[in-house]
Amino acid sequence: MSRLMGLALPASILFILMMSGSRAIPTEATPVPFPNGGFETAPAGGQNDWTSLGGSNWAWDGSVAHTGAHSARVSRSSGGETASVWSAYISVQPSTVYTLTYWLRTQNATRCPSVMIYQYTSSQVQTGPWLMAYANTVSGTSNWMSVHYRFQTMPDADTIRVRLYLYTHTTGTFWFDDFSLDQGAPARYPFQSGFPVVASGSVRLSSPTVADIDHDGNNELLIGAGDAINGWDKTGTQLPGFPLSTGDRLIAHQMALADLNQDGHLEIVAGTRTPVANGQCRVFAWRDNGALLNGWPQNVAWNTQYSNNDCSITSVVLADIDGDHNLEILASTTNNASGNPQANIAVPNLYAWHTNGALVTGNWPNWQIAAGIYGAIAAGDLSGDGKADIVVGRDYLYLNAYASNGESLPGWPIQTYVNHNGGDYDTEQRIEYSINAPIIADLDGDGKMETIVAGHVKGPGEFPDVKLNSALLVLEPDGARRPGWEAAALGNGILTQVDTPLQAPAVADLNGDGQLEIVVATEDGWIRAYKVDKTFLWAFNYTQGATLFATEPVIGDIDEDGALEIVFGTYVPEITESNKDGPVGVWGLKSNGTVVTGFPLVIPTPGVRAAPTLADLDGDGKLEILAATRSGQIFVWNTSTPYNPASLPWPTGRHDLRRSATYIRLEPDFSRSRKFATPLVARQGERVTFTIQVASGAPTTYTVRLTDTIPGGISYVPGTLTATVGIVTDTAGVLQWSGLLSNTSTVNITYEVVVVTSATRLISNTVVIDTGNSGSLTQTGYLYANGFPIYLPLIELRRS
Repeated sequence: MSRLMGLALPASILFILMMSGSRAIPTEATPVPFPNGGFETAPAGGQNDWTSLGGSNWAWDGSVAHTGAHSARVSRSSGGETASVWSAYISVQPSTVYTLTYWLRTQNATRCPSVMIYQYTSSQVQTGPWLMAYANTVSGTSNWMSVHYRFQTMPDADTIRVRLYLYTHTTGTFWFDDFSLDQGAPARYPFQSGFPVVASGSVRLSSPTVADIDHDGNNELLIGAGDAINGWDKTGTQLPGFPLSTGDRLIAHQMALADLNQDGHLEIVAGTRTPVANGQCRVFAWRDNGALLNGWPQNVAWNTQYSNNDCSITSVVLADIDGDHNLEILASTTNNASGNPQANIAVPNLYAWHTNGALVTGNWPNWQIAAGIYGAIAAGDLSGDGKADIVVGRDYLYLNAYASNGESLPGWPIQTYVNHNGGDYDTEQRIEYSINAPIIADLDGDGKMETIVAGHVKGPGEFPDVKLNSALLVLEPDGARRPGWEAAALGNGILTQVDTPLQAPAVADLNGDGQLEIVVATEDGWIRAYKVDKTFLWAFNYTQGATLFATEPVIGDIDEDGALEIVFGTYVPEITESNKDGPVGVWGLKSNGTVVTGFPLVIPTPGVRAAPTLADLDGDGKLEILAATRSGQIFVWNTSTPYNPASLPWPTGRHDLRRSATYIRLEPDFSRSRKFATPLVARQGERVTFTIQVASGAPTTYTVRLTDTIPGGISYVPGTLTATVGIVTDTAGVLQWSGLLSNTSTVNITYEVVVVTSATRLISNTVVIDTGNSGSLTQTGYLYANGFPIYLPLIELRRS
């Protein structure tokens, strides 16, 4: 593994906790019988032994063994993959944590051997995806090494088998010996039925996205994987028409969802990465059925002469930047001129389009010096004019904030040095933003939005061009440093110079003091929390002594204790193909930085790089935790915690489905919701229209529901129930609606009734609205049945 670079960690706060992954071993375990695990008898095949070591690649070796007298040897130098050797069927318990252990020796090895775990039901039907127990074999020859791989069994698992072989890219000789299996504790968070599933490619920085995209009243799960948008329903069944392929190299970053054209349907937006030889990368916008929106995809500019990497869309954000109450599509790209940075060559790399693909009026696309954008952008109202502004960090030491016209806001751009804005490049350490993800929030409730951003420290001067540390800043709307943050909050060095993490902060009121706290994972292997005045609260080391990085944190109540927890995943940097081991996991921390019982959740190496998501995928009213591994496996864990959007202040990567990275202190207020009849008076046999207006006062990121039971004296007219947004159903006089108010604050639901009573009476028609975070409320509409209109005399007032 790569070694720690930079400052040593203080002994007072250095602590290492056991975590999940391929090297962590449970402290309490029960051995499970593993037939012929040491290859002491020649494999005979059948239910109770390995399959025979047939073929020219495999041998039962009596000259080399870890213990005993024999091992299994396999070698490959060219041609196709080797034959596979399978273990016996080994009994396991469902929803339980196990550790597979084996010993491995190599000679002239190039890559890891394939050691795969398959799970089966009691009917011997495979359940769940296969798992790969990676060994950290380096190229060349190594003596016996112990490999430990932790995994969680499926809810319907009954047995497992282990498969050994060498893939076509792996050459050398490998000896296996002493396989064993240990049973740990039952999983506190079992998998949701139908999950995990496997995507069509690897997952980089695309968080699991949960939304009701097809308006059937059920949530779906989307993610960018490989070159496509993948989609599943709540049971893990692939959605019709998915994956949505781009034909480009891959979707590396977050996708975004919103109702762009205000037709009541959610659109899907994502950007691609394309090798230079294949031309420009693109931004795609699809309807919920997979059809492309008119005007999309859009190509972006690419400087083929001086760019030094691939064309990539590094973020997409949906925001109203011009105040027209329609969302615009924003995108950042890696377009750069680093090969000739002094030439002042235009390299457009920040775009703003209308929904139809036309560029927004103004300085769009724009650029600054020669640098591309390798992190993510944030969109929020810094200037207080009701329009979203855009904050972005480009490479080197520049941060900028743009208004709707594409011009810099007053005070921006800024150059950031460790101890102040502006300084001497050759004599002072600076904060750079080659990969960064700023966020926007009103930290203290004073009505002004701050920018919170993490970068890495370099310098002084240009050489050596290495990262020295991580740094966190809080900036006022004009770019000035917030009081208390004149000097950046620093980390404790850098773990590795390779595969830099995104370093995306998140905010929430962790301690209930009415102010937001900042949580950020940095490049030193620690995650920390700070108060708004920079007071340090706590730090947690998630590396267990290995070289690991962490995802952006998400924040919500996951254990039903009424307090907020911090959830994040870890991953092994892409240093070499064989360096894929490491104690990776999905962590849950209390608001004071201590570990939540039952965490870390077990995931396979090389781990999770995209932020997890907290949502109710299956609509059972309980919270689920979702995470996607870099190898493309999508995990969904059940919790017993009721789903309450009010307890999820930062529930997914970049805060919300628009990926705005902006925390707004808006609490939906449904008090203006109402119900009324038109006309107010009707006789027997006449029709009346009831209108229900659900008004939230602010967008919601969760589903609102209502139920309306038709009272006596009137009869519902079938087929007349409609809604401007969401799903309506009618069953035996019970009318229901559900929907999101993410892009509108008012929904109108209407239906017709017929007066069936001959009596003269006041009919009260009451609807129950389940607002989610604000509880339930009722609104009543009144109808006067068979009444008589009363005409009052007109009184004319005259001046004397």
